[in-house]
Amino acid sequence: MPLAALTSAEISLPTSPDALRVRQRIATLADTVDLVALTDNHAGEARMSPLAAVALAREQGVRTVVHVSCRDRNRLALQSQVVGAAALGAEGVLCVQGDPVNDVPRVGDLTATALIRSVKEWAAPQDIAVGAVVNPFADDLDRELALLERKLDAGAEFVQSQMTFDLSVLSTFFERAAGLLDSVRFYAGLALLRNQRMADRARRLPGCVLPDVAHRRIVLGDGLDLAAELAAELASIPGVDALHIYPLGAEAATREIAAAFRTARGMPAHRR
Repeated sequence: MPLAALTSAEISLPTSPDALRVRQRIATLADTVDLVALTDNHAGEARMSPLAAVALAREQGVRTVVHVSCRDRNRLALQSQVVGAAALGAEGVLCVQGDPVNDVPRVGDLTATALIRSVKEWAAPQDIAVGAVVNPFADDLDRELALLERKLDAGAEFVQSQMTFDLSVLSTFFERAAGLLDSVRFYAGLALLRNQRMADRARRLPGCVLPDVAHRRIVLGDGLDLAAELAAELASIPGVDALHIYPLGAEAATREIAAAFRTARGMPAHRR
């Protein structure tokens, strides 16, 4: 079954063994979203293992999704990561390829699609939801849709999108993907960009489309208001089942962004 949640948010884990910092970030999100996603060497930096973060989240009774990157592991290490996530009680695994990193060899033993196909078997007898990523804003949408279809055929049960700033392009994606997403849960990604440095960096990310009007608002310090507006608008788009927030260090601000989405869906603004 698709991983059921109305809102989720991810934590960029630290490069140091700072368990207190992770506990605090998890605690901030626990009252805010239904699921906490734990990234895997985010931005191509060696960071705390998401499995360690699952253990910290379980202390607080928080539901989790573990990211697993094919970039950094051969199939033995990938299987170990999935088994560990299942053993610790993670509710889901998000299978990603991982962006290239300069001067770091790419393992490339399995593709994300091959990983998706293997997760259920590796996690058995524990039941764990399998997720995939998709970029509705890809330059070659035909190629992206073909890749999405392969991931769904491999067993993906929920799908998480790239950062969303152009809702008209997202709507076009849903029109083109008609029928493909009927049996899966679609999480629309939304990033909390708060200054020019973050906006400029987002524009350099593969697959991220940040229109000029949104870029200007973020540069002027209006990024959080923009995110709240987008969250409310995403709630009205057919095909968007849930909101996935990239706090990028702004866990406290995530509460109001999630509230905007929940309110627009006719739900209580806050989980608690």
